Amino acid sequence: MDRRLLYALLFVSLALNVFVVGAFVGARLSASKAPPPAAVAVPAQRPRNPLAIALQGLPEDEQAAWRAQGPEFAASNGPNVRAARQLARQTMIGFGRDPFDAQAALADLKKARVLEHEARDELDQRIVAFAATLPVADRAAFGEALARPALGGRRAGGQGQAAALPNR
Repeated sequence: MDRRLLYALLFVSLALNVFVVGAFVGARLSASKAPPPAAVAVPAQRPRNPLAIALQGLPEDEQAAWRAQGPEFAASNGPNVRAARQLARQTMIGFGRDPFDAQAALADLKKARVLEHEARDELDQRIVAFAATLPVADRAAFGEALARPALGGRRAGGQGQAAALPNR
């Protein structure tokens, strides 16, 4: 057999082996990066909002009654909440302006807090009106759930949470 033919056949054999082994390894690696099956879904996180937690303790029909009021409440109350947040945010961003008008900043923050208070008052009225529709046992459980402090709270310095500003 001619030496050149032998070298050519050895080269083709080597290339074929590299191709086959590469395909096998690639298939194994891509299979290990496949997304987990739907049955192994990540469990839903427990809500931190005391109202959401309290609502979860109610029967489904009562939860549905609360949710049915949501769009109307959001339409009437949402603009005030957004305006309060935007005013407070813009005021704080303005802290870097020179000259700094501290009195104007305080007035804007006070206005934002008034808007927040009005929104909170509306929510409190909605919660009380909803509670009035519940049977006594459900109303009691709802009230107790609302009164419980949220675990893993959002307070500055809470366990596992960094404080907004360092303690001095």
